[in-house]
Amino acid sequence: MSADIAVIIPARNAARDLEETLQSLSAQSHAGFEAVVVNDGSSDATPQMAEAAATRDPRFRMLNGPASGVSAARNTGLAATSSPYVLFLDADDLLPADALERLRTALGQSGAVASLGRIARIAEDGAPLPGNDNLALMPSTGQLEALLRKNFVVNGGALLIRRDAIDRAGGYDPTLAYGEDWEFWCRLAALGDFTPTPGGPVLQYRQRADGANYRARGSVFARDVPCLDRIAENRGIAERIGPALRRLLRARRIDIFWSGVRSEFQFGAKTRALALAAGGLLLYPDTVARPQLAMRFVRSLYR
Repeated sequence: MSADIAVIIPARNAARDLEETLQSLSAQSHAGFEAVVVNDGSSDATPQMAEAAATRDPRFRMLNGPASGVSAARNTGLAATSSPYVLFLDADDLLPADALERLRTALGQSGAVASLGRIARIAEDGAPLPGNDNLALMPSTGQLEALLRKNFVVNGGALLIRRDAIDRAGGYDPTLAYGEDWEFWCRLAALGDFTPTPGGPVLQYRQRADGANYRARGSVFARDVPCLDRIAENRGIAERIGPALRRLLRARRIDIFWSGVRSEFQFGAKTRALALAAGGLLLYPDTVARPQLAMRFVRSLYR
């Protein structure tokens, strides 16, 4: 079977989870995929594990990336593949056996630029964690506006994208260290709608103390958030959204702040999280005007 889906997996020091991730990919009911593991400067056994997978399964390849971060690694994998559909999978996440098949079916039956499925959150040991339904946050219309306000995609492993849409939007911005995925998804959403993939989760998203959201918690009070600045400077998005863009990005800034507080509460120091929350109410008093955000935040604290 010829490949119609490219699965791109950036990996830096991912040896503790990579084997399980690749096994979940090998077991897909949709067999027509090509998978590229981009080694992003690992110092552990990541490249050896990727090479072993390629020996076992000819659909896998291992490439050495520029060791310049996840965005550059994803762009390297994108340039090395040619399939008409693309999935960006993190090296520690898992795909249920029917994930690619369901995402591909949903996208093929629509004219959308991408198909988005549900996400199930899991702990480091694989135990299930409660979480919000990301598809419930994606409206049928006005998706760009909704995404500018709230990241309902959550993780790119649940988003199958048409390659021609990526070509039009441009790849990942390697200068962004945080929010690079959301900024990329906003550029995609500016081109057209995402279609929902019905049914259960298409991705098991591993939550851990050294994940990107936790590492970014120290900047929650930052006045400058580069991913927001990139969107504000995007002429196409600014022209499409108009004056409402400033309000939407304010809402997104608030959402980023409270995500940082939540990460500190879950994986860091609860006393520091409470102090941050108190400061946040002073810095972002308009938070109180968003009761749905407050409800989601409180529910997520004990995930």
